Amino acid sequence: MKKKKQGVLIASALALLLIGLGTGLLRGRKAVSPEEIVFSVEAQGAAAQISLWHNYYDNKEYLFLPAFCDETTTARIEDAGWREKSWDGQTLRWRDTIGSGEHPLTDGEHRLQAGGAEYTVVVMRSANVPALFLTTASGSLGYIEAVKGNNEAGLYRMVNADGSLRGDGQVAKMKARGNSTFLEDKKPYQITLTERADLLETGLLNKYILLANRQDQSMLRDRIVYDMAGDMGLAYSPVSIFVDLYINNAYRGTYQLSEKVDTLESGGGRVAIHMERGKAETDFLVSLEYNDEERLEEAPYRFVTETGQNVLIDRPGEPDEEQEVYIAGAFRDAERAIRAGSIADAGIDITSFARKYLVEEISKNLDAMYTSQYFYECDGTLYAGPVWDYDKSLGNPVIEHNRPVNFQEPRGIFAATKQKNASWWYDLYQIPAFRACVEREYEQAAVPAIQAMLDGGIDRYREEIWASAAMDYIRWDTFEDFKHGEPLEFAASYEAEIDIIRDFLEDRMLFCSDIWLEGRRYDRILCDPGPGTMYVTQIDAVEGRKLREPRDPKREGWRFDHWIRKDTGEVYDFSQVYDGVPFTLQAVYVEE
Repeated sequence: MKKKKQGVLIASALALLLIGLGTGLLRGRKAVSPEEIVFSVEAQGAAAQISLWHNYYDNKEYLFLPAFCDETTTARIEDAGWREKSWDGQTLRWRDTIGSGEHPLTDGEHRLQAGGAEYTVVVMRSANVPALFLTTASGSLGYIEAVKGNNEAGLYRMVNADGSLRGDGQVAKMKARGNSTFLEDKKPYQITLTERADLLETGLLNKYILLANRQDQSMLRDRIVYDMAGDMGLAYSPVSIFVDLYINNAYRGTYQLSEKVDTLESGGGRVAIHMERGKAETDFLVSLEYNDEERLEEAPYRFVTETGQNVLIDRPGEPDEEQEVYIAGAFRDAERAIRAGSIADAGIDITSFARKYLVEEISKNLDAMYTSQYFYECDGTLYAGPVWDYDKSLGNPVIEHNRPVNFQEPRGIFAATKQKNASWWYDLYQIPAFRACVEREYEQAAVPAIQAMLDGGIDRYREEIWASAAMDYIRWDTFEDFKHGEPLEFAASYEAEIDIIRDFLEDRMLFCSDIWLEGRRYDRILCDPGPGTMYVTQIDAVEGRKLREPRDPKREGWRFDHWIRKDTGEVYDFSQVYDGVPFTLQAVYVEE
C-alpha cells in the first residue's frame, strides 16, 4: 500500500511538472536567442526569411530588409517553440502579420516580446540594389571560412529591387577567397553555379565573385576603377554590381557581385583566348604575385622572370610541361625586350599596355606591377589586362603611413618608378614610343573617362549604394563608432569617404595633365629629417605649382618646427610656386 501511494505521488508530481512545462511553453517562457527569431517578409511579389542580428555594443537587434521591401511589406515572426509575442505592445496571434493595420513595420526602433524576453528591434531597409540569398548545405559558414579552399554546395536566389526574380538555382561550390581580405571578418566569396545564369545581365556565367570591400570604407573604389577602365577601352574590364548579401537567412552586408577575371566563358568581361590541349604554343592568361610563400604554394603552375617577378599561370588551368615551357619563355622574352627598350621585339599590344599603365598610375594603385596584375596572349600577341583589385587605390586612407610612398598624395609618378622585382612599367616608360602612346591615350581615352566619373559617375554610385551602405556600416561597425561608445554618424562619415575619392581623382587628373598634356617639369624634392626619422623622404614638385608640405618627421625628445632650404638656410614658404629648380628641404626641431 505504501509503494502504491508513493507511485501515485510520483505520478502526480510528474503530471504537475509536465503541466507546468506545457503552460510555460504556451506562455512563451522558453528561452530563445535573437538569432532564432526569423521574420518571413513579403513585398512586391517576393518573399524571404531574415533572422535578427544582435549588436553586442548597443544590445539591440537589427532587422536588415532588402530593397524589395517597400511600404507594402508585411512580415510574420516564425514560431520557435513559443506562442505569445507582441510588437510595440500589441499582441500578435498565430497568423498576425507586422506591416498592416495596428502593427506597422516602419524604419526605426520597435519593441518585441517573444520567448519570454523583450528585445529592442531596429528596422533598416536597403534601396536600389538587388538582394542575393545564399543557403549552404550545412546551414553554416563555419567550414567554408575555416580554411581557404573549403567549399560547400547550396542554393541561390537573386531578387531585384522591384521584387522581380533575376535568377535562382543550385550552387555547386561556394568558398571564401582573397589574400589579405580572407583574413578580414567580412570575407569575400566565390560561387560556382550548377547551371550558368545571367546575374549581371552580360551573358551566361557559372562563376561569380562576391567582393566584400572590407578594406575600402567607401566600398566604391573597385567599381569606379573597373568602370573607368572599361570606358577607356581596356578590353575585358569586369562588369559588376552592388548587392545586399544574405547567407542562411543572416544579413552579411553590401557586396560587389563581379565577373571572375580568369573564367573562360561567353560574357561581357571574359578573356577570349583559345587553348588546345596538347598544343604547346597555346594562348594563355597569367598574373603577377608577391614573393609570398603561402600565396605561391596555392598556385601549382608558376615561374619566375629574370627580374625575380613571380608569375602565376591562370589559364590553361592545368598546362602540360610543353605549355609551361612555352608560356614562361614567351613572357620572359617580352620582359627581356622591354628591358632592352624594344617594343617591336616584345610582341606586345602597345595600346592595351598604355591603357593598363594609365589605370595603375591614375588610381595610384598600391599593387601596381606586384599582384593582381593580369596579362594574356592571344594569337601570339601579349596584351595587358584585365584590371582587378583596386580597393587600395584612389587615396584610400586605410593604407598605412609607414611606407616610402605617400599613397594619399595625388601627385607623383608611382607605377612607373623602378621597384624591386617589378620594373615593367618603369622600363616601358623609358621608351619614347610607349611614352607617346601613354600621352595620346591619356588625352583621348583617360581624360573623358575620369571627367565622366567626376561629372556624375561617383554621385550615381553614391545614390545607388547609400541605403545599402548604411546597413553595412551598422553590421560591421566600419568606423568603429559602436566600439568606442560613440553615436553612429554614418552620413557625415560616409560622405567624407566619397569626398576623398572625388578630391583625389580631381587632383590626380590635374597632375597627370600637367606632365602629359602641358609638359610641365616634374621633380622629386628630397626631405632631410636630419637626426629625426620619416617614412616618406621626398615630395613631388610640378613647375608652376605649390609644393605640398610633407608629413612631419619624428625625433625623440624634440618637436618638429619647420622646414628650411638646405642650400640657403631660409625658411621655406609653401605658399610660393615651384620654379623648376630642384633643392633639398632640411627639418628644424625645437627641444621639448
